[in-house]
Amino acid sequence: MNITKIIQLLSDTGILGIVIFLFVAWFNRINPAVKTKIASNKSANQREVLGLLDNLASNAVHLLSASYEMPGDEKREKAVADVTSQLNGLGHNVDPAIISAAIEKAYQLMTTQNTVAQAKQAQFDEGQAAAEQAFADKEVQLTEQKAKADAVVATLNVPATTQAPTEGDAK
Repeated sequence: MNITKIIQLLSDTGILGIVIFLFVAWFNRINPAVKTKIASNKSANQREVLGLLDNLASNAVHLLSASYEMPGDEKREKAVADVTSQLNGLGHNVDPAIISAAIEKAYQLMTTQNTVAQAKQAQFDEGQAAAEQAFADKEVQLTEQKAKADAVVATLNVPATTQAPTEGDAK
């Protein structure tokens, strides 16, 4: 009964109407504005993280481009691991697929430029290919020499006893 008296008093003074008006205004105007502001701050934070991701990916790709002896797949895995570690260290949790895409974007951007690292990588790759070819040629040559040596070393047909006198026999 006490609650009914309070509601009656609020209704008589007009305060109940004001409370109902504010309640409706909150859900129609103020709440959506607050949600929009929160979403806007979230997207601004996401843009900031993606910008940071682009910079970290670019740095990782340029750093690993000088690792000539490392295969491309290992470079990619190391770049993704490095960037993920750096982002986690800064308190950002980013999907590994997005990080991998950023690494690929940085790589594609770098390969469109003519860098010293690319020239050195090309020289390294050519040298490695030449060394592998020389090794393969040497293996073929050694195999051929072994085959010739095996053909020359045939069993000799020597009789167990000889009829002719040998040196040092008495005549």
